[in-house]
Amino acid sequence: MSSHPRQLTISIIALAAIWLVLMVLLGKWQQGRGRRAGGAAEPRLVHYPGTESIPEQTVPNLGWRKYWFTLEEDYPSKSAFYFYRNELEGQGWRLATRGEPQWYRRTGEEENQDLFRASWVSPNGLFQVDLDMVSAVKVRREGEAVTGEDREPGIRVYVTLHRVMGPALLAPVGEPRSGRPQIEVR
Repeated sequence: MSSHPRQLTISIIALAAIWLVLMVLLGKWQQGRGRRAGGAAEPRLVHYPGTESIPEQTVPNLGWRKYWFTLEEDYPSKSAFYFYRNELEGQGWRLATRGEPQWYRRTGEEENQDLFRASWVSPNGLFQVDLDMVSAVKVRREGEAVTGEDREPGIRVYVTLHRVMGPALLAPVGEPRSGRPQIEVR
């Protein structure tokens, strides 16, 4: 029996341990950076109206908080997106993409999912809020032929607040993080 699988397993475990230590240290560094930049150590996670009592899942050392609920509206509702856009952008957060996000479909054998994703970055560039919405559709079949779809009622909504983990965290606070160079027009 070869020792290669064992060496690979040991390497993966070592990398996972290094990654975990790096994330904890990065979190502590970001907390200090946020305080120096005049921002709160960690912003509050905004709850959709009527969901304030839903408990949050948390990982404090990584600055990660999440909660989820079912929006009792029909697909393709964007009311949760509009709520978060108004709340977050009113506090200086900015949408991470250009233009308004749209619903898109992920197909499967037995179930299709209509998905919606939007992300906002905090004013100091240290935190991100992700809004994920899912509307599930069961596929009806007769033999090999698809005969229709049955949409599950409501939309599952997942809201996550976490520290930014990417190139944006290295940019100085307050500078634009656009991937495009600024062009001066005369």
